Amino acid sequence: MKKSLFTIMLLGSLTAVAQTKDDGQELIKTFFDLYKTKGYEAAVRYSWSTNKWIPTAPEEMNNIILALGKEVDQMGDFIGQEELKSKKVGSRFRIVSYLVYYQRDPIRFTFELYKNNTGWEISDFVFDTQFEEEIEISIKLTDSN
Repeated sequence: MKKSLFTIMLLGSLTAVAQTKDDGQELIKTFFDLYKTKGYEAAVRYSWSTNKWIPTAPEEMNNIILALGKEVDQMGDFIGQEELKSKKVGSRFRIVSYLVYYQRDPIRFTFELYKNNTGWEISDFVFDTQFEEEIEISIKLTDSN
C-alpha cells in the first residue's frame, strides 16, 4: 500500500511539473534549432507557420526575412543565443526576449506567445538592434529625486 501511494504521489508531482512547463518554450526551441541548422529564413517561416491567424502574405514575410538578412549579414558568425527576460501575463500569454549573439554585435529577438484552445502559437516575432540605450537605462542605479 505504501509503495502504491508513493507511486501515485510521484506521478502526481511529475504531472504538476509537466503542466507548469507548458509555456510555449518548445516553439522557441524549434525556432532556434532551425535558425542554427537551416538559417534565419527557415526559422522565420516556421514562426509564421505556428499561427494560422497570421496572413500568409508572401510579400510581408519576405520583407521581414530581407530586413533580418540585412542585419545578420553585417554581424559575422552566429555565436548563440541567450534568454534575457520572460514575462507571463496570465496563463495564456507570454513575452520572451533573447539576445542572439554574433561576432560583431547582438540582435534582440522578441517573441509573443499565445495559447489558444488548440495550443501555443507565436503571435508575434520582432527583432531589433537599437536596444543599448534601453538596457543602459534599466541598469542605472540612480535615485529619481
